[in-house]
Amino acid sequence: MKGNSYKFYIVLLVLFCNSFPAFSQSVKTSINTQNILIGEPLYYSLQFTLPTNGYSVQFNLPDSFPHFEIMDKGKFDSVDAAKNYLVLQRIKLTSWDSGKWAIPSFAVKIKKLSTGDEYTLNTDQIMINVGYAPADSSGALRDIKPVMDVFYVDRSWMYIAAAVLLSLVLLYVLYRYFKNKPKKQKPLFDAKLSAYDEAVAQLALLKNKSIQTAQEAKAYYTELSDIFKRYYSRKRQQNLMNKTTSEVLIGLKNDSLPDPLFSNVAEALRIADAVKFARYIPPAYEVEKSLDFISNAVTTIEKMNTTN
Repeated sequence: MKGNSYKFYIVLLVLFCNSFPAFSQSVKTSINTQNILIGEPLYYSLQFTLPTNGYSVQFNLPDSFPHFEIMDKGKFDSVDAAKNYLVLQRIKLTSWDSGKWAIPSFAVKIKKLSTGDEYTLNTDQIMINVGYAPADSSGALRDIKPVMDVFYVDRSWMYIAAAVLLSLVLLYVLYRYFKNKPKKQKPLFDAKLSAYDEAVAQLALLKNKSIQTAQEAKAYYTELSDIFKRYYSRKRQQNLMNKTTSEVLIGLKNDSLPDPLFSNVAEALRIADAVKFARYIPPAYEVEKSLDFISNAVTTIEKMNTTN
């Protein structure tokens, strides 16, 4: 009976031992320093020791915890050692609160991939001193740094040159514009009346003048010739006042003045030349006929231009 009881306890011990994984896992935490200044980085390292690479590690690190700010969580790195498989992770922290603060303990879950067995390890809590840079209490005087020469490039001449160049271009453009701008043509003769109304009015005044002497005849025919040349000049927009009778008649011929009327104008202008240069005194009927010839020519030319 005693022998059977002994065997029973041996079996129970074996089953109890086999119910726990024969792992040699461990987690180790370390820091690069326990004393930092406000805002200075702190490196918090984790090392997981595993017998083989057939395990997964889950480190449940929160996004933040009191008095510390996680700057970079880093990535897992694995190393095959002589007898163990190492998993490493480096976390970058900092703190903006002065004082003595603890990096808390965190749970690390380890799982065996072949069997699905898993269990949890906890990291160690680590105390960190966060402080300010020590004040200088030596009271030593420090030399004032000398004035340093600053390299300065004066580019004002570039702006001046650009302004001058722009002004020259603008002046050139304005010059070309006004030079090529078509000028408004001024009237050939300054008059309040139209060419036809002016000629008719002047011929009416001339009709009332009498001729008794050679001088009066010269003045009469000179005015008669000028009235027609002025009218014809305004209609053609060409100054014919200094043209000879032959030149005026050529213009009338080119303007297709009817032949009878052309002959009458030619006769009146030639009599005017004879009176002015040969001191010829025509009879009264010839004076009146010359006036009628010029009047008819003015009326016909006006009608021809109106019809065209």
